Amino acid sequence: MPHVFRRFLSCVILACAVLSPPVTAQSSDVSGEKAEELLAIHDWVTSVALGNRYLKQQSLAAVRAELARLGRSRVLGPDWKRGNPQWDAAEAALVAPLLQGVQQDFSSLSWLPEQWDNMIRTSFTEAELDSLIRHFRTDIGQKQAKIIEHSVQFHVAAAYTMSGKLIQDFPGTEGEQRRLTVVYAEEEDATRFSIAASENVEGQRFALSELGAKYQKTIIIKLTGIINARIDQLALALPLQAGAVVAEAEPFIEEFRIAHRR
Repeated sequence: MPHVFRRFLSCVILACAVLSPPVTAQSSDVSGEKAEELLAIHDWVTSVALGNRYLKQQSLAAVRAELARLGRSRVLGPDWKRGNPQWDAAEAALVAPLLQGVQQDFSSLSWLPEQWDNMIRTSFTEAELDSLIRHFRTDIGQKQAKIIEHSVQFHVAAAYTMSGKLIQDFPGTEGEQRRLTVVYAEEEDATRFSIAASENVEGQRFALSELGAKYQKTIIIKLTGIINARIDQLALALPLQAGAVVAEAEPFIEEFRIAHRR
């Protein structure tokens, strides 16, 4: 009876994590070109979509906190809130530069190659890297790369959902949530195949091999930490960024005062 290979792979990863020693840094002559080639094999689209969803939430939360503070300090009254045209226009104006910064930094993944290169150089020999690239160039290797990518996203998401940081149905994040839902479903579908099929013997052999287990552990554990650290770093800076652009709300506050004679 066919099974979903990712369930099998999860069991292998769990067993390796329990029975094997932690991945340790080692001397390596891995070339930057090969590390870059290995990175190019992967597509972290779901992890990016999850990060975008969370960072949009935190950007909106930071801007709304600033607008509420202005409302209290200017005594704008109870009508100064979300849903009011002037508030909504001010919110859009303030959040735009924050989201632009998120796009230029996190979403672009421009920060990842340097950290990836360091992770690969300290974790794998050049001979191991040659074997990994050769495997991931095959059809079954591409499928397993997708499984690893999906596993990374799962662990990135767990850090924010299980901690309560990612708020369900947060107003203003509907577009990002739809994007996350779509790419997650597409990626999950792409990970499914039967371990019973004879052509997947090589896939099973890789998953059970020492190098296969090492690669899976390294990427899932270390890269998850790298991605989460970047998200947290950017999220932590958003309140200060919102405060820095709060003057952009002044025209909308004036419009509000005129409309409400305050």
